Amino acid sequence: MQNKELFLSVSILSSDFKNLEKEIISLNHSGIDEFHLDIMDGNFVESISFGDPIIKAVRSLTSIPIEAHLMVDNPNNYVKNFSELGVDIFTFHVESKSNILETISNIKKHKMKVGVAINPDTPTSMIEPYIDQIERILFMTVYPGKGGQKYMEEVNDKISEFSKKLKTQQVLLAIDGGVKIDTIYGGYNAGARLFISGTGILNSDLGYKGAVNEFHKIIRG
Repeated sequence: MQNKELFLSVSILSSDFKNLEKEIISLNHSGIDEFHLDIMDGNFVESISFGDPIIKAVRSLTSIPIEAHLMVDNPNNYVKNFSELGVDIFTFHVESKSNILETISNIKKHKMKVGVAINPDTPTSMIEPYIDQIERILFMTVYPGKGGQKYMEEVNDKISEFSKKLKTQQVLLAIDGGVKIDTIYGGYNAGARLFISGTGILNSDLGYKGAVNEFHKIIRG
């Protein structure tokens, strides 16, 4: 996956759930690289999103990798179940209550890739001890829990500073929050290569495939 210049993931939190099956099938042919599923427990963040039935539905409709982004207090409690549901990448917050090393070990035990998410105001020193054990870092460019927030440009500086210190190329830097046509280049220039977009793809006047193509066009210059 590291050999590609840009990866795009679509967050289904912005989907029209009345037409979820139709949307997933259409997205399968749009050129996206992943589906992004935001799991919220109403404690770590105020919102509650969805659980097993939606994960199962998405998995049954696509062969594209699925990332579960857990905005929950105790992500380690969900690892086994999500593995059985067919999740490919399990991303949890460094700010959560679960023991980080135990959670990483458990995710690997259940044959999923490991992602660690970090909030806009959390120092990157919190994740530096785990760099050699994870596959991706998900930088939040909004505060987690609600869709439609404005992209926080200041996080680009944080990513740029961190990417310069990163000694391994095996860790994929990702951005989640407010990713649209007019915000992607700043994050890309800072060193991120995976971008999660909800409304930027799902509500685009260009259609799903057109939006994906436009994202790639911007990065290619």
